[in-house]
Amino acid sequence: MEWYMFLAFSKIYQSPFLLCLYKCFKYLFRLTTRTTELYRICAGAAKELPWTDINDDDLDPLDTSNDGSLDNDSDDSQDTDDNDSDEKVGEVSDVIPLLKPTKQRRPQQLKKASSSTFSIPADVVFKVDRSILYSTKLSMERRQLESKNCLIDDLTQSILRKKGFPGTLSSPEARVLRGCLTRIAATYQLTRDINERAHTKFDSTNQVHEKKLLKLWTCLMPGTELEARLTRQWGDIGFQGNDPASDFRGMGMQGLDDLVYYAKTYPDASQRTFISSQHPISWYPFAIVGINISQFAIQILRTKQLQHYLFQYGINYSTYQDLYCFLYTTFNDYWVSHENPRLTVMDFEQTFKTFKQTIHGQILTQDLMPLSVFLQQQQQQQSDQENSKEQNEIKHTDSDNNLHHRVAPQSTASE
Repeated sequence: MEWYMFLAFSKIYQSPFLLCLYKCFKYLFRLTTRTTELYRICAGAAKELPWTDINDDDLDPLDTSNDGSLDNDSDDSQDTDDNDSDEKVGEVSDVIPLLKPTKQRRPQQLKKASSSTFSIPADVVFKVDRSILYSTKLSMERRQLESKNCLIDDLTQSILRKKGFPGTLSSPEARVLRGCLTRIAATYQLTRDINERAHTKFDSTNQVHEKKLLKLWTCLMPGTELEARLTRQWGDIGFQGNDPASDFRGMGMQGLDDLVYYAKTYPDASQRTFISSQHPISWYPFAIVGINISQFAIQILRTKQLQHYLFQYGINYSTYQDLYCFLYTTFNDYWVSHENPRLTVMDFEQTFKTFKQTIHGQILTQDLMPLSVFLQQQQQQQSDQENSKEQNEIKHTDSDNNLHHRVAPQSTASE
């Protein structure tokens, strides 16, 4: 779906009047074609997928050995180099799950599918998600989809019946629908896990929590040791008092998780942001601003504004935290872009409000991306600019040489 179509549908669903007109149009179209919108979406996607290469006896991409839940406060006896013993939300492959109808599994039990399966485009999953979200006939199915104990097969059968899908679960259209439902349900599971993490209070008696907090310090201030656990030094990285524990009350452990992930995964980008936050005039409290960005990220996740982003880049904890890193990096870029005059900490509230409006616009135009993709694009743009500059210099040199050759004989003749 092009971004302008995405924007148009977003506007339609946000306006009761436009939504009413759109539903009237769909009703008339349904009477004419004797098909529902949901069926047309799945049927159109099914025609574009290589069904002839698929065998239902291929490796089942589901696994019940791991429920994929977060267990961030477990014993620190495991390898702590990767997110300090924090296990990530189970990843969901962006593929059609080729399941036998007799096997009932939940979306959090998914693992990577085999190479024999194939991708459903993010735009298709998003259209199915919007169609179910705003369908009056599927209100019960929508609640089931949001449930922790959602059974995808039962849900698929119910929607097939209510929306007039021909055939059974093995039909191409039904398999597209089932794959979309699996990924949609996974976004709700991811939201539940992140909400739970945000409601997990920082506990200074928990060694895992304490170790993660110290990890943040060592990532941001590698050459400086803490004098004590309770110290004014915490203000150097943007906390408000001697004990950072009080600053995490709003976002719980999710606020700390995000800061540590940013500092560990993108050390160069996070250091640039951290150094910018220490400017003598346009400084801002790095940690506190990071917690504010965590709150904003969770807000747009809870309101389902990140659905297309997750469908496009992956439904897992790392993809979500990569978006957090993108938000913090672009906020800092926006902050330092104001030079005449420079912003001060007193301008933060209004500046952050404007920044959030910019992000809402990028959501509508599908411009949100993981920080890794954003940095790659920046490197490519820089490389293209350097190549263009070199080509211009070569052209300029060749032009000068040609002009010199044309002028030289005339000078000789006049002599």
